[in-house]
Amino acid sequence: MFAWLIESAGHRPLLHFEDGSTGIPINMHLYTRHQFLSLLGRRVEIRSQLSPQHYTVRFPNPADALPL
Repeated sequence: MFAWLIESAGHRPLLHFEDGSTGIPINMHLYTRHQFLSLLGRRVEIRSQLSPQHYTVRFPNPADALPL
């Protein structure tokens, strides 16, 4: 399953699914707003669902991942 990174009205990272629903990526460690904005709109792969709204994700294209 895939989703796209979007920004909520409160400037939080969200996932947008094809069916229009949203979720929260919990394993993305974004240290700056610039890091987040550079990834906005990128497609991520859903790896697991930890609760009804919380998901672990990964970038299917390694070039999209943030450097550690």
